[in-house]
Amino acid sequence: MTAKIMMRFDRRLLQNVDWALLAAAVLVFAMSMLTLANLHVGRAGGGVAWRQAAWFCVGLVALVVVASLDYRRLVRAAPGIYLLGLAALALVWALGRSVSGARRWIALGPLTVQPSEIFKVCFVLMAVWAVTSRWAQPIGASTLLVALPIAAVPFVVIIKQPDLGTALLLFPVLVVLLVGAGLRLRLLGAGAVAGLAALPLAWLVLKDYQRERILVFLDPFRDPLGSAYNVIQAKIAIGSGQLLGKGVAGATQSRLAFLPERHTDFIFAVFAETWGFVGCLVLLMCYVLLLLRGFDIAASAREPVGRLVALGATSLLAAQVLINVGMVTGLLPVVGIPLPLMSYGGSSMVTSLIGLGLLLSVRMRQFQ
Repeated sequence: MTAKIMMRFDRRLLQNVDWALLAAAVLVFAMSMLTLANLHVGRAGGGVAWRQAAWFCVGLVALVVVASLDYRRLVRAAPGIYLLGLAALALVWALGRSVSGARRWIALGPLTVQPSEIFKVCFVLMAVWAVTSRWAQPIGASTLLVALPIAAVPFVVIIKQPDLGTALLLFPVLVVLLVGAGLRLRLLGAGAVAGLAALPLAWLVLKDYQRERILVFLDPFRDPLGSAYNVIQAKIAIGSGQLLGKGVAGATQSRLAFLPERHTDFIFAVFAETWGFVGCLVLLMCYVLLLLRGFDIAASAREPVGRLVALGATSLLAAQVLINVGMVTGLLPVVGIPLPLMSYGGSSMVTSLIGLGLLLSVRMRQFQ
């Protein structure tokens, strides 16, 4: 009798898998592979595509594991997961590898892991746990007092690595979760005013190269051969793609390495040069489909925890896409944010797929 119930339960879970969400993710990954396969990055040559495929397989396993777990259990375990994430961030200072002045990675044999990437999921679960906990009710000023330290502590740790992009990403996700939980906009407005008032102090905390990035955003030709070089070359690459792109052989900005970080943070510029406006439209439509499915899962969730988990995972993906595309096109200052499922990087790929696993976990249990 128990076996029959379990079989029925498993069947109902599988019937609620969001195949459109998975199809959009696979299409984005396919475009990533197509882009990386034609890039020769340093000594690795074209091997980055194969490593990206390997990390995608690891991420798929993580997606299946997370989707098979009840998201409510994950939220109940969020404090422990959050503390493990903070410990991993602190471990970077002891065992981290320094690259270009930043200490963000931990080497595990032949693999390199970026704890700040994986921490994003830990933060989403912990923020949901905080805003739905008993002592955060009713949703109001007390909720802010509970939630803000959860973002502030990792913000300080991550920004010291330094990783300004990931650190700043925590706050828009937290704001979306607070709004989704029912926090009055008046309270958020007061917090926003306090944040604006603290901007002069934040300027003093920033490192010199971070200040330079903001100044370059305000004046793109401030240092065309130095701090503004990346953005200028990215704009040239995007503009030269025109309607249909220059093709693999004609993408000179990318193949001749005029564009720095072309396989990681600036991969959107490479894709735009190769496949043009039409290709970018297809890529962005895949992201739009991913986000629409995520918000639909949040809207159709039957209880607050599921709604907030789906909202947090979707807002995390949306913020990364908007910030990355914005910085590559010159609409936002340059920060170290990868393009989800597109940029080369194992930690980013696995984290993105874990986020999709959370969405599937909520979607598959809507009947319960």
